[in-house]
Amino acid sequence: MTHQQTFDGGNLMNALRALLAGVAAVAVIGLVLVLAAFLTMAAFVVAGLAAVGAAGYWAWRKLTKGAHKRNTDETVLVARRGPHGWTVDGEDQPRGA
Repeated sequence: MTHQQTFDGGNLMNALRALLAGVAAVAVIGLVLVLAAFLTMAAFVVAGLAAVGAAGYWAWRKLTKGAHKRNTDETVLVARRGPHGWTVDGEDQPRGA
């Protein structure tokens, strides 16, 4: 009568290796997905902070600079009486001439 083993050590090791490889693959894929989710969340947080900062800066400019906006043209116009009526800066030609 021939002796037949009930389990083969080589087949069991191959099955264990396959199981560990599957677990490692699932772990790596999960890690990549979690890292992608965290990077996406961080990008959204940075974009949100930038939007809030830009809105705050816009409101600050509107509230502080809008009411006291200076005229950038600081030319002083002097009205004088010319031969053809009142002129500005000594223009002696009437408008349209």
